[in-house]
Amino acid sequence: MVKFIELLGVNFKKEFYFDSYKQFFKDAGYENVAFDVIEGKMPCAVAVITKE
Repeated sequence: MVKFIELLGVNFKKEFYFDSYKQFFKDAGYENVAFDVIEGKMPCAVAVITKE
């Protein structure tokens, strides 16, 4: 599936785990970030950034 998506032009640069995903936003300087995990065959984490 990843190869097919890459053929469409998407280029994956990094593999994230939930903790590394949260750290990515922290390192980028975002402070007001809420995270939700959508469970399923392929769990998906969603970051919601709140602007102050």
